[in-house]
Amino acid sequence: MCGRFVLFAPPHKLKDLFGLENMLNIPARYNAAPLQELPIIIRNRIGVARWGLVPEWAPGDDKAMAAKMINARSETVPEKPSFRDLWAKGRRCLIPANGFYEWHKGEDGVNQPYFIHNPNMPEMAFAGLWAKNKDLLTFTILTKDADGDIKNLHHRMPVIFAPYQAQAWFSADVVQAQAMIAQATSQGLTYYKVSPAVGKVANDGEELILHRAGAETLFK
Repeated sequence: MCGRFVLFAPPHKLKDLFGLENMLNIPARYNAAPLQELPIIIRNRIGVARWGLVPEWAPGDDKAMAAKMINARSETVPEKPSFRDLWAKGRRCLIPANGFYEWHKGEDGVNQPYFIHNPNMPEMAFAGLWAKNKDLLTFTILTKDADGDIKNLHHRMPVIFAPYQAQAWFSADVVQAQAMIAQATSQGLTYYKVSPAVGKVANDGEELILHRAGAETLFK
């Protein structure tokens, strides 16, 4: 599951890391949420698309449908009607990020948010699929079974690639792409508690990724 994520890497850094032909002048996002316009990479270019897939065959902009398709199970995209044609046609994308949030209900019954990131790889990318319905460009994030410590928070996690894997992801055939997904792990990821303020979409500031106890930000 991936329902909120963070991206604060400057445009020039994304351009260099992912080998892009263009830059996108975008503000830092500390609480990127579904149905928002967010950066995605398709091959060697970066642009914006709305998070929450609207299939090409949908009769119109169905936001209720889109909200249910912010994530797609990587194991079943070759068969699911909403994703199979996109998968077969290679409509893959990458969603650049510096981390993401997950909620976990503790023994006290409180649903505590955590910020998940890789301190040794501050910039990462989630694997995704994109669709274009008339002039509307949308995307979904591929997920897989969580492994390592991340499964202590949630049984699913986004499929995560390092920036250097971008070219391989876009040039792979479907068999190779499935192999890349299978090999993607949570290795290097760590997490800590953050403020419940992240639960409100309107909140979108650097303070959201601070330790709940008030530690200074890990990133500069």
